[in-house]
Amino acid sequence: MLYNSILFFVFFSIVYSIYWLLPEKKRSDFLLISSGVFYIVASSTILSGFYFFLHFLIIVLFNYFAYFKIRTSVNAKAWMIFAVLLNAINLGFFKYFYFINRILFDLTKYPFFDEVPRILQISLPLAVSFYSFQMIAAAVDAYRKPEDDIIGLKQYLSFVIFFPVLIVGPILRTKDYFINIGHLNPDKDKIVRASYLMISGLIKKILIADPVAGVIAPVFSNPGQYDNLSLVLAAFGYAIQVYCDFSGLTDMARAVGLYFGFELPENFNAPLFSPSGRELWQRWHMSLSFWLRDYIYFPLGGSKKGEWRTYLNLIITMTVGGVWHGADYTFIAWGFYWGVILAFERFLVGKFGWNDEDSKSKILNFLRIQFVFCLFSFSAILFRANSATKMLQHVVGLVTNTQNYLSSSLQSLGFGWIENSISLVTGPSPFLLESMKNIEKIGYSYLGFIVFHWIQSRKDLLLQWGRGKDWLLVACGVVTVFAIALLSEDSGACIYCQF
Repeated sequence: MLYNSILFFVFFSIVYSIYWLLPEKKRSDFLLISSGVFYIVASSTILSGFYFFLHFLIIVLFNYFAYFKIRTSVNAKAWMIFAVLLNAINLGFFKYFYFINRILFDLTKYPFFDEVPRILQISLPLAVSFYSFQMIAAAVDAYRKPEDDIIGLKQYLSFVIFFPVLIVGPILRTKDYFINIGHLNPDKDKIVRASYLMISGLIKKILIADPVAGVIAPVFSNPGQYDNLSLVLAAFGYAIQVYCDFSGLTDMARAVGLYFGFELPENFNAPLFSPSGRELWQRWHMSLSFWLRDYIYFPLGGSKKGEWRTYLNLIITMTVGGVWHGADYTFIAWGFYWGVILAFERFLVGKFGWNDEDSKSKILNFLRIQFVFCLFSFSAILFRANSATKMLQHVVGLVTNTQNYLSSSLQSLGFGWIENSISLVTGPSPFLLESMKNIEKIGYSYLGFIVFHWIQSRKDLLLQWGRGKDWLLVACGVVTVFAIALLSEDSGACIYCQF
């Protein structure tokens, strides 16, 4: 049940209307019940939703018991470790069981491992990656900050299952959620900002991300059949798609939270306007980046264990981030790739005094931003590839799949019969640039991507323009409703919902 679906619009309208009609003391209970209904309905089937919701409640109860022990027991560290292991095992079983089994088969070729997927059927519970990280953070923070107030069971459950952020984030810390309690009265400013965020998210998702997805999908499905220009454009296209898809859905999640009175943390801050990889990961999926920093990188020693240990810590941290995204060799490669880049940047800063922040030269800064975008687009190949084999085909094809320019020229000039005659002798050309008929969509989407990045880098720009214009808010609401009704049925799936 994505935020741009008719089902969600109906669900949200009912919940929103009842929520604000109820007395203030009843709203939190109603929101908790609504979040439970959302979890069940948003699962792949209603039946699996009930099963996984029961599983979810059991996991939350164990986590809360551990949390309570952390706050009250003399063995706080042991209970914190228990909570971390509990969530890691729960996440690992559902998300990585088949992948670990595949690794064992690849290493041993033992037939039993090849039969396991047919013997044991495991489905992925809704939002398991997100809520596991939230509960790990809650346990570790409870251990690190014993002076904070103890959270009650009902409040803890409300925090973990809060439906606006359940399937796409941002990954909340307890302070992100509970700082809102007591400040949930109707607020015109929040409604205005929520409406703009909803419009922004819909445009990014429906008008930019989804059209690009249709263009580049055939290339990623069979990269060996496309020329290198097509492979490059597909990489650029997916970089645009994943930003507009995830950033758009995050905008919508934050909008839904604001409609209920909750200020949720920003998850994107014009990340692809960054002049370095380090800055990019401080501005992209910020809640995950800071989670990895606080609960992986710092516990490993951060930058306090020496130069080479710092490089290793960066690589390990980013590889963990890659594994969080998915159970495949491709995600390990993606995380390792970014870990090496961040380590190399750190090396340049430490050894040569390289400035990894904004340069005073606008031209140099522009070139650095473009270079980082190219690095990100290359990583998009690793992230998007359907398999490790397809990933290697795509990467190698960037160099080897040189376009047959003579063939393309003959076709475009109307002399295709000459090219066809040649193919009788030499065989058909494997290079199919002409198969990407909608290249202009990538160009238009890139322009839209630039516009939204610029807006995101200019804080409160739309609010300053629209302040005092109630008619604009009404117009935004009308456009939102019609955009959902007319466009969302053809909308593509959410990339990050699978994680």
